[in-house]
Amino acid sequence: MEITRRDAIGMTVGAAASAAAADEGQEMFLRLMKANDDAVGRMAQATRGRLGRGGNIGALVSAYCSPESSYYRAEKLIPLMERGAQAFVDAQDANGLLDAGNLSSPPDTAFVVEALAGSLTVARRLQDPKLRRFEETLTRFLKKTGEGLVTGGVHTPNHRWVICSALARIHALMPDQRYVDRIDDWLGEGIYQDEDGQFPERSPNYARVEADAFVTLARILKRPALLEPVRRCLTAHLYLMQPDGEMETVHSRRQDQDRPVPAAYFYLQYRYMAIHDRNTEYAAVARLIAARPGEGFVEGTNPVLQFLEEPLLRRALPEGGAAPADYSRVFRNSRMVRVRKGERSATVFGGEDVPAVMASGISHNPTFFNYRKGKAVLESVRMGGQFFNLGVFRAERFEHTGERTALAQRFEAPYYQPLPKQYRNARGDYALTPAKDGRFWSKLDFPHRAMSNVVALEQKVTVAQIEGGFELRFEITERARVPYTVELSFRPGGRFSGGIESSLLKGGMGTYRVGEDAIEFGPGVAEHTMTMVAGLRAAGECIYITGYTPFVRTITIKGV
Repeated sequence: MEITRRDAIGMTVGAAASAAAADEGQEMFLRLMKANDDAVGRMAQATRGRLGRGGNIGALVSAYCSPESSYYRAEKLIPLMERGAQAFVDAQDANGLLDAGNLSSPPDTAFVVEALAGSLTVARRLQDPKLRRFEETLTRFLKKTGEGLVTGGVHTPNHRWVICSALARIHALMPDQRYVDRIDDWLGEGIYQDEDGQFPERSPNYARVEADAFVTLARILKRPALLEPVRRCLTAHLYLMQPDGEMETVHSRRQDQDRPVPAAYFYLQYRYMAIHDRNTEYAAVARLIAARPGEGFVEGTNPVLQFLEEPLLRRALPEGGAAPADYSRVFRNSRMVRVRKGERSATVFGGEDVPAVMASGISHNPTFFNYRKGKAVLESVRMGGQFFNLGVFRAERFEHTGERTALAQRFEAPYYQPLPKQYRNARGDYALTPAKDGRFWSKLDFPHRAMSNVVALEQKVTVAQIEGGFELRFEITERARVPYTVELSFRPGGRFSGGIESSLLKGGMGTYRVGEDAIEFGPGVAEHTMTMVAGLRAAGECIYITGYTPFVRTITIKGV
């Protein structure tokens, strides 16, 4: 067959592209190593500082043990590694556990094991006699830690899998059937994920922890079935990713429900599963994360140490693929809708766990809508009124049909009847108890009183997609002259224009602009200036629309 000059050029270009793709893993590793060397250089120059951190030891070991590092076999790193390892031994309780915020904590100790066991694994492979003291110290620490973890307990769902991962790592270094038996005890409880692929905490921050733990367990114990929850988690998070690489967190049951989490937390998991499964969507996400500038583009555990420990990570990502960028996705168990159209994205949320209660482990963020157009970010829309101090709107009912989502809540405030005679006493000394609507406590023995004169207020917000944005229709009925406030909180960094005075949108449309991106919102109304409602005042630059019930209005929010 005759090959033309054009064919030859195409073959050459194709071969070059294939070669470049094949080098992607090594180029990524070198980029990470450069950032790691910079960190090690700062540690080597510091006269004081805490070396007793897993990430610091991992960075030092990675530099010493990798031929690609400018600190390869640099003897000046050995005393730093030895001091760091000894610091962990010195910090151990008699039971092998560490005080890390929580006292004598199995899960917090297990988090440390990831970097220390990885460091010992990589150091052993080098077979350098100069590292013997360092290896012996880490071995002593991990062996004693294993005794604590093989009987230790947990506080939260993800702690189980962190402990399992730590036990698997210690078992790989110092085999002990008790470690595997304990792992199987925890796994025997079952791995919960809802139909949307969310772990019970619904937290992107902790989903990273759980996905990493299951990858470790599958890899070390050779149990490939444990990769299935990782796949479900990573697929779900494709639809939680914002255009700028942040993850939606409003639905979380943990601390991150009030702050964003970077997609870079998931870099190692997306990379591992992309290569393992030849999944091009996952590979596309890994490339998007890697395109971030600076040395902090991958957060979390020391990525160089992971690359050294698991050779699969240094292979090239599969070519092609794209992350979803045009979708409407319903997370029914979280009662959340995620919508994205390129650089525009929005979330409708009505899945709080316990209205008007705040505690660790439940969803209590009253934000029910957010929207972004490029760099212009409306981080929160909330609503509240002066109705018996019951606070902000928190959806109790969620209905989604087509491109419309309805959220609703009914407030009821009762009065109370006389205490039945059988519960009375002559001294008038009754139990200090909460009112049945939870608003206050009093020495009135509320559980034995009947309610009467119940005052009700029905609240409904319907969110509908329109061209370029959304319409939010507010319907607050049944009572007249109750002051109500809608709060729109924008991420700082832009400028407002339109009919805004003293944080009130008094009429017409308002605009919030950041660079070339803008969000238009309104029309506004300001029938009163009462913006201090419990649960409002989100972080950011807040604009308010106010009125009295019956409050029936439609507000448009769109990117321009």
